[in-house]
Amino acid sequence: MMNRHSTKFAGTIDLIRDSFDRQCATYRVKLKDCRDDFSEKAVHDLRSCIRRLQATVEIARYLVSHAGTQKLSESFDEQLNGFNELRDTQVMLEEVADKIDLQPGLEPFQKYLKHREKDLSSKAEGFVDDLKLGKVNRRLLKIREKLTTASNGQVQEKILRSVDDAYRVVMQRYWEVDPEQTQSIHHLRVAFKKFRYMVEDIRPALQSFPESLFGRMHDYQTLIGRVQDKRVFLAALRDFADPTASYNPLPVRRYYEESLAETLSTYLAKKDEILDFWRATPLSEFPWQAEQIEGEEKV
Repeated sequence: MMNRHSTKFAGTIDLIRDSFDRQCATYRVKLKDCRDDFSEKAVHDLRSCIRRLQATVEIARYLVSHAGTQKLSESFDEQLNGFNELRDTQVMLEEVADKIDLQPGLEPFQKYLKHREKDLSSKAEGFVDDLKLGKVNRRLLKIREKLTTASNGQVQEKILRSVDDAYRVVMQRYWEVDPEQTQSIHHLRVAFKKFRYMVEDIRPALQSFPESLFGRMHDYQTLIGRVQDKRVFLAALRDFADPTASYNPLPVRRYYEESLAETLSTYLAKKDEILDFWRATPLSEFPWQAEQIEGEEKV
């Protein structure tokens, strides 16, 4: 029985079925777009829709008993990994283009990155063209069949439990964050992305959920993403060596060491905002519910 502290959730199996159908359709469209006209935008759109479909599949895993959900998620991870180096290189090129006037010493690194982007783009385009989707499509179809026959029994509990578990992983990564090991922040980012997309998936059924919270979640993900981008950039800069260059690379490296430290400091100052995005336990109130109840009591 619900009391004033209980979660107001109106989720049904149709919510996940509709989301699953929508995400599957988008995935196939974006994959075709990427194959027809390979570009940075096409890759970005494909990566985003894969992550969203993964989130929906993760929720579906709690509703249907089908071993293929885990294998499907692993297949999507492989697809995402096929673009990682290209994505990192393109992000670094954007950073260099933005800072090269202030740091002329980046010019040899920029030339290196442009050659690297060309090679990685060619490989990634071939990777997309060579993707065999037979098993992926069969697993998607099987999950859809399972969702069609699934009942609404305990659906609300199962859907909320899926997000509770995703948030629990987020919190584990949160407590493991070590400023001296910035890779730990990347681990948090990966878990947080899945959690955020799962919340977006069930948003229509989360009554009284404040829309402004999505903006805050997006900003938080962007912030931890910047830490990762700076970390990757600095690592690549340290590994880069141009024997023909006559410049001293130390000023550029020091500049980005300071930039990473500043970005990390900004994140650490806002690190605890993550505690406001979901309930601490299945028996707890949601943070926004607690605020609403507190407001009612003051009135």
